[in-house]
Amino acid sequence: MVTEIDSERQRQARRYSYQRRILLAAQLAVTVIYLVLLIATGAATDLRNALLGAPGGRLGLVAAYGVVLLLAYAVLSFPLSVVGGWSLPRRYGLSVQTFTQWFADWLKGEAIGLIVGLVMLEVVYALLQFVPQLWWAIAAALYVVFVAGLAHVGPILLLPLFFKVTPLESSDLTERLKDLARQAGTRVEGVYRLHLSAKTTAANAALTGLGSTRRIVLGDTLLEHYSPDEIEVVFAHELGHHVHRDIPRMIAEQALVTLVALYVAHLALDAGAQRLGYAGIADVATMPLLALVLGTVGVISTPLVNWLSRRAERSADCYALQVTGNPAAFISMMIRLANQNLAVYRPARWVEILLYDHPSIAERVELAEHFRGQGCRS
Repeated sequence: MVTEIDSERQRQARRYSYQRRILLAAQLAVTVIYLVLLIATGAATDLRNALLGAPGGRLGLVAAYGVVLLLAYAVLSFPLSVVGGWSLPRRYGLSVQTFTQWFADWLKGEAIGLIVGLVMLEVVYALLQFVPQLWWAIAAALYVVFVAGLAHVGPILLLPLFFKVTPLESSDLTERLKDLARQAGTRVEGVYRLHLSAKTTAANAALTGLGSTRRIVLGDTLLEHYSPDEIEVVFAHELGHHVHRDIPRMIAEQALVTLVALYVAHLALDAGAQRLGYAGIADVATMPLLALVLGTVGVISTPLVNWLSRRAERSADCYALQVTGNPAAFISMMIRLANQNLAVYRPARWVEILLYDHPSIAERVELAEHFRGQGCRS
């Protein structure tokens, strides 16, 4: 098994990571400039005035405003999406998609985002109109219901729109994985092969779904190139998320962050709506201001959300080490993933704190090395 980091791949990984950070900064800058210009130039109210005759009354006005706002942003950010989603991964050998294939996926993603976004906007602006003092609390509660529903249907409705997903064929490996699930005393709906190789050379795995749709998906890029011991460790890690009920817990944590963000938005709308020339907080022209405030809170809260995620991932790593008792396979798997996926082995601490939702490869390897002698430290 591979136990050494490839120095040339690490050189590429550091360069790739740096370029990804530049793209992220550029994306944030485009978003902020777009929203600030809409607010500062009066374009937000001009757009509202131009759309007042939209069919469908209030609902039609909210929908028309949201469509224009979202589509304009999609067009403005499209060059960055091409570079970050297709060009850069292809340059580093991580993507095998043609531009046409990538563009089809991008269109599907944008269409889903537009539909979901419009539904959310209609609900939020109805709440702003009819319950202006409590809209933020009700919206946060509805968010929990929405995200839970999305998590439930995602594996069966959304994931197959982008990837082929098939049940993992019966083999000695599947029996080992089923034994792990039985030992955990837990029920997973199934183990599935995610056909990543049609789009990427990177390997991955995930726990998806809630309740009857909860399943573990393993990328074919993982299944076809890793040893049974390494795959067992990956499966055990994902099983750890299930045992620890990480999906519901993370939904609850995100709901709390959303509640705070919506309350801050409520304060901002109350304080700024009339000063900026809007007809009130329920004026559709406040949409750019609402997006700017929510986005700002989202960016500020990202380090906290990432810290919570890293904590959950570390706990799942501990679970995997404890149930498999195979730190050697864990270490080998991590190093191979770093080499294959161009993951920086030991990133700068500030980068990890701000941007990583998983512990660094180095930290995860050190966890397994510590397990060898002293057991797991979560």
